[in-house]
Order: sequence, then structure tokens, then C-alpha cells
Amino acid sequence: MKFRGQSCVALLLIVILASTVLAQKLAEKDPRTSQITSLLSPEAELTGAGGPVNSVENVSTSAHEERRSPSVESAQNLFRAGVVSSGAGHYKDALTSLEAARQLAPNSSAVYTELGYAYFCLAEYENSIKAYKRALSLGSNSVATRRTLGIAYLRLRKPEQAILSLQEATRQEPENAINHYLLAVAYDDADQLDNATDQFLRSLALDPNQYRSYFGLAGIYVTQSRKEDAIGLLKKAIQLKPDFAEGHLALANALSSTGKYKDAIHHYDSAIKLNPQNSVALNNQGVTYLRMGKSKEGLAAFQSAVALDPQAGEIHVNLVRAYLFAKNKDAALAEYGVLKTIDSALAATVYSEIFQSRILKVRE
Repeated sequence: MKFRGQSCVALLLIVILASTVLAQKLAEKDPRTSQITSLLSPEAELTGAGGPVNSVENVSTSAHEERRSPSVESAQNLFRAGVVSSGAGHYKDALTSLEAARQLAPNSSAVYTELGYAYFCLAEYENSIKAYKRALSLGSNSVATRRTLGIAYLRLRKPEQAILSLQEATRQEPENAINHYLLAVAYDDADQLDNATDQFLRSLALDPNQYRSYFGLAGIYVTQSRKEDAIGLLKKAIQLKPDFAEGHLALANALSSTGKYKDAIHHYDSAIKLNPQNSVALNNQGVTYLRMGKSKEGLAAFQSAVALDPQAGEIHVNLVRAYLFAKNKDAALAEYGVLKTIDSALAATVYSEIFQSRILKVRE
């Protein structure tokens, strides 16, 4: 699959290898998540087993009573307080109110829907899924519920379950480009690439400005060795969203792998400027510099990358090679020593290759 693995880095062993590592699609601030608006407004009715609980007839103990049951009043107030807290981004406070409302109104799909959203925003995806599934079992038919449930499954790396939920959301709203995009991501994660391709294309047919769909489709094309097609799609994604750091990184990797090093460096620079903490972009830029024969620039890029991610053994491997290209064997040996403390298995592989190729004599 696809553009995956922010934590992965390119390796430089005997020859310099190009990385096809691109940015993860389910990052913390994934634009897919930003599409999820508030699932309930503060004015939403709280529905119980017999219908809206703000209906006097449904909660009165007598046909002549003019007032609401105290428990119903409390549930309504707690529910509204939870929605307000959630809308303000205070999700823990929202949970406190909503869980109390659930105790008073255990058959309210609206309460479970809002609970699912609050848990989702706190990255408690298992609890979010439980709440959303309960809301659906109580009669909720909200597309937003099914859509967010699908995303929660994706966050838990359960694409098969995500597919089922997102298929239903797409069936309910077939003209919604976001639904098709999310379903494409689920298919992609399940390695159903033909289905993923179809859904990405449907998303783009509905919304040609859906830059994430260009990005996702490009990832499939890279997998299929259609790199020139992927480059064209990634350029379109960046044209639509110039500050798309993941897009710049993906494009830089594709360009580097096809020998377009100068253009690749430009997009690595853009990716790093947009996200200075991206050790993958720095590492892969270092690989490209070494491919260009620029050992000084490559070494600087690797040093910056390892400062951001000192436990990434692969970056230390690249540093060993960069020092060797710069003819600094002492520094290469010292870096090898650091690598042994981080990843002994990887260090053993590097030792064997270095020793066998007689690039550097290492004494144990």
C-alpha cells in the first residue's frame, strides 16, 4: 500500500537506496477528521425509548400533569451541558455530563451519539465505537455517526470493520465526496486497491478539489510502479493546497526515486519548512543529496534527522555511510558504536556488510 509510515526511514547500505516512505494518512490533524462537524446541536432533542423525552406526554405520570419529570429535566440539562462542553473542546467535561445523562436516559440514541463523538475526540476509539454502535442499535440513522465510526475503526487499524460502516454512509449519501474518500482509505488499508482506486476516482468526480483523494490515489500508483502518474497527481494536490506538507514529502520521494533530484530537494525543503520536526523528510533529503554526490549536504541532513529522532537506527546507518562518503572513518566507526546501543541486530547487518566490502574495518 500507499503512503505510509512517518516513522520509517530510508536505508543506505552498500548502495544508496531511495525511500518510497511517505506521510501517514491518519495523522493527528488529518483533514478527514476536520470534516466531522458537531454531531448534535445544543437544540437537539434527547430521544428515549418512547420518543423525544422533552415531550410532556411521554414522561408525565398523569395526563393532567403540566410539568416534566425531574429525571427527564436533569437528563436534558446534562445532555445540553455535555454538548456545550464538547462544542467548546472540553471533552472530558463533556463525558462527565453525558455519562450522567446516560444513566438517566439509557435508551437515548442522541446521548450515545454525543458520547461517541467526545470519546473519539479524546482518541478513546474503543469507547467511541461502543457508544456509536449503541446509538445505531437504538435507531440512529445519522450519516455522521457511521462516518465517524468508520474513522474510529481506521484509527484502530481495523479497515474491514471501517469498510462496512463507510459503505453504509456512502449508500445514505452517495453524492458526498468525503464519504467516498474515506471508503477509499478503508479499502486501501485493507489492500483492496481496485476498490480503493474506484472510490478515490468517485470522490474526485464529485469534488475535483478533494486534494486528499489525489494524494491517496497517487499512493496506489506508486505501489503499482506508475510513478509518473503519481507525480502528476501529487502536483495537483499541492496546487490545490500549497501548505500540504505530506504532499510535498510524497512528491519529493517520488521525484527522487525517478532521478529528478533537484526538484526532489525543492519539495523536501518545502516539506521541512512546513513541518520542521519531520525527521523522515530530512533523512530522505539526505539520501537524495548523497545520490547527487553532495556528501556535505547529505551529512547535515542526516545529523538534523537523528537529532529529531535519536532512536531511529536506520538514520544512524545512513550517518555511517555519509561519514564514509566524506572519508571520515573515525566518525563512521563512532556512529556504528552508537548504532549498536540502539539496534544490535541492525548493527550486526551493517558490520557484516562493511566488513565484507572492506569499506571500514571494525574490531569487536
